[in-house]
Amino acid sequence: MKTVQEYMNDPRLLNDPGLMDAPESVKEVHAIRLMLQDRRVNMTPEERRADIQKRSDSFLAGCGISPHYVSFPGQGKLKPRQPVTQ
Repeated sequence: MKTVQEYMNDPRLLNDPGLMDAPESVKEVHAIRLMLQDRRVNMTPEERRADIQKRSDSFLAGCGISPHYVSFPGQGKLKPRQPVTQ
């Protein structure tokens, strides 16, 4: 897999006239976007979901956050409840 620095030298960025005078940070954002596009171009929706889940879990773990996932039995349909009166 190519690094962000390798994408900074990608012809798609180097040949873009709109990026020629752009700040380095803008070029880096575009390089990261190209990297993500190339990574996901041949992914199935399930593979993409798994990739996003893996990266988000990794990010949350790095922040010391343990996510709590919710399961909705019954295909995710919530049952209406009666309002509580006091």
